[in-house]
Order: sequence, then structure tokens, then C-alpha cells
Amino acid sequence: MDKATKPQGFKSDVVDQTRTAMKFVGMVLGLSWILPMGAMVAVPLWGANAAEQPTAIFHAHDQFYADLETSVCTIAEQGYSHVQIAPAQKSNPAAPWWSRYQPIDHRVIEGRGSEAELRSLIETAHGCNIKVIADVVFNHMANMPEFADLNFPTFGPADFQPFCETNYFDRLLKWTMHSCWLGDLPDLDVSRDNVQQIHKNHLQLLLNLGVDGFRFDAAKHMPQAVLQTYIDVVNEADTWNYLEVIEDVNTQLEEYSWIAAVSDFRLYQTLRQAFSFGGDLRSLRLPTALNDSRSVTFARNHDTVLEINDHAVYPYDSPADAHLATAYVLAREGGTPLVLNIDNFRIAYLKYGVQFRKIMGDRADAGANTQETVLAAIDSPTALLMERGEEGFFLINKAAREFDIPVLDLTQSNLEGCYEELRFAFTVAIEWQDNDHKIITRWGTWERGGVEIEDRDALYFVRVPWAQCQSDAA
Repeated sequence: MDKATKPQGFKSDVVDQTRTAMKFVGMVLGLSWILPMGAMVAVPLWGANAAEQPTAIFHAHDQFYADLETSVCTIAEQGYSHVQIAPAQKSNPAAPWWSRYQPIDHRVIEGRGSEAELRSLIETAHGCNIKVIADVVFNHMANMPEFADLNFPTFGPADFQPFCETNYFDRLLKWTMHSCWLGDLPDLDVSRDNVQQIHKNHLQLLLNLGVDGFRFDAAKHMPQAVLQTYIDVVNEADTWNYLEVIEDVNTQLEEYSWIAAVSDFRLYQTLRQAFSFGGDLRSLRLPTALNDSRSVTFARNHDTVLEINDHAVYPYDSPADAHLATAYVLAREGGTPLVLNIDNFRIAYLKYGVQFRKIMGDRADAGANTQETVLAAIDSPTALLMERGEEGFFLINKAAREFDIPVLDLTQSNLEGCYEELRFAFTVAIEWQDNDHKIITRWGTWERGGVEIEDRDALYFVRVPWAQCQSDAA
């Protein structure tokens, strides 16, 4: 097929709708740009998420709803504000997790639990003050022999795009992102009214069950104008939503972030480089990331983890590096952290990172300064010190050996007073000296100052009354 030739079924009307919508946004904001066919230049659409931004999202990857219900209140107690569940629609019944991402019938709740089980989970979650984000799969349907003729319970052959291969790297073939198949998965023509109605009915079904937000899978494979119609539907119910957008040559995050929050794969790549062997944590003083404080931030999800995905996207060489990167994500001021369920329960420091984030958020809401700054006081490729205003700080060591500095000058920081480490409950004192320098005078004991952290570990500190340092006699 000639590169310049679009296949039959290419939906130029949807592209035109998207272009028109984006031009309108630009007019409202007083911006202008040239928008050639196939090139989307996006601007933020403030207010695209109607509900309050999550503190942190617990990714209940592939968990059965009944099983999740037994632990959801414990998850809430850790500080998570939201839990993201596996796709609810009837899907490929095969055992592997990816089968949940191969829909058969969006009218039916089946796979990781029944409709009744999902309703019960949501009611329990709401009872312990945690909200539920549903994962929805609208771009494609299941690849199964019994549906080789594309006759599904609610869709027929006319509802699908003709087969062609998606090209992620040739800009001349950018149009394939919305018009071709995702691997061997039958690609729905989401420009069709009947297709959109089935999807909107599924969204409404989940809203009726009490769902509080949505993750839209494979969003970059759907036209922006269609995604906006789905977001419009769910925002009527005051939901918090985000789009899965894996950045590549033919897709930039800004093409979608004006619709809703997106998964920040740009920050993911920055973290993978910094935390992997040979990487330099000093690069995180000004990290490369999407300039959107709503972005879903992470270092591991089901698409990137080799332990659960043979076709993982941009995986870390070492899971331990990714765990430390997750600790960093939780310490940051911006973004919406997403933590994989298996990591939350296996990695000791992560649940304290969630607690730290909640405390910092609560103090920010009360008017305290919790601004994030990576301090140059520690000048090391393997250790990083981040302050959160004067209210807390975070220390991480990715090296395979202990990091120990007997004296640390924090004169240029906002930190001052007594701080308690959340996991080990030891106290740290930061005081001004007679020489007009501010240093750490206590690190767990008055017998030493500076900082000390074990190999491949992360510590979270929150400000406490000075009396707590004084009462610790050791």
C-alpha cells in the first residue's frame, strides 16, 4: 500500500471534528497554531476532570473483585484515595491478565467478578472512604477463533476498521494510529454512532454501580474527538479520569492531555534512565516530564513489568530500580502516583511513601509550604535528597552500598526543626549554628549528625514538634 494512501474506512470526519474542537480551544485561550493533517498540537483544557485529583491510586491489577473487597479498607488506611480495578466487561475467558483487555460484550459484567460483586466492592470501598476507578477498553475487541468473522454480540463486521498495521515510527503513517489494528486485535470504528452508544451504555452501567472515575485503555489509538465525547458523558457524574497514552514518534502526550489527565510515559522514561545502572539521580533536579500536575505518574504498571508481561514496554533491567523510582514518584509534589498491587505489598517502603504523600497533601491544603525541591546539598549520582518545603523530606539511595555523610549543610534549604521518619520512627534535628549555617545535628541519636541510609532504600520524613526530638534522649 502506498504510504500516502489511506485505507478504506479512514474516518476523516472524526479528524475534522478533532481539529475543529482543538481550534475552538485555541480561540478561547487566545492561542493560535497551524494544525496540518496528521499533526495534533494540543493545549490543556482546564476543568476536563471534574472531580478532585487522587492522592494516590492503588492499581489492583487483575484482582478478583471479591478478593479486593477484603483488603480495600486496609488499602484506604495506607493513604490511597483511589483503587483502579481490572476491566469489568465480559472478555476473552482465558486465564492470563491480558485477556481482560479483549472485550466480547460490554453489556455484561464478567471476568473478575459479577455485577453484584462489583457493586459490593464499590459499596465497601466508599464505606472506608476510597474511590473506584474502572478500566475501560473501547478501541478493539477480542482476538478469538469464534469471532474471526467479527460477529460479536453487539457488533458486526461493518463496525470494524479494515485490517492494516499500525506504524508508530513513520510520521507519514501517523494516520494508522487511529485507523489500523493494535496487533491482531480487531479495531472498532469508534466514529460510528452505534459503536459509541454501546460504549456510552457501558460507562453508564459502571456509573450506576457507583464508579468514581475511568482509565481509558489504548487512548492514543482513538480519535480525540471521540474520547472527548466519552469524557463528556462521565464528567456529568463528577468523575476523575485519565487516558493511557504511550508516547512514541507518532504520538505526543500533549495531543491528549487537553482532554483529560494522561499516563506520563515521558517521566517514566526519565526515571528509567536515572534509576537504572549507570544513571544519575542528579538529572532529577529538573526532570523531563509532561508539564501537567494531573498526570498519572508511575515506575511500574502492567504494560512495563517483565514479571507479568512477556511483551513489556520499555521495561527496567532490574525490578529493584523500578521500586526505588516508585518511591521517588510518591515523594513528588506533582502528578498522580499509580502503584502496582504486587509492589505495594512486597516493598516495605512504598506504603510509607503513600502515607507521606497524604500527609504532605493534607498540610498543603492547610496552607503549609510543601513545594518540591531536589537539594544540591547531596551531590551524588546514586543518592537524592528532596525537600517538601519545610514540612518534610525524602532521602533515597540506589547504590549497592550504604550512603553516609557525617555532616550535611542545609543552609540553603527550607528544612528546620524536628522530623520523624515514618517507617523506622527515628527523629532528625536540623538547627542553625553560631556560624550562620544550618546542619543536621541529630540523625536518630544526638551522637551523630549528617545522613545515613542503607543500600537500595528510601526514607520519608515529616515535620513534628521540636519536643519530640528533645524527648528522644538517645
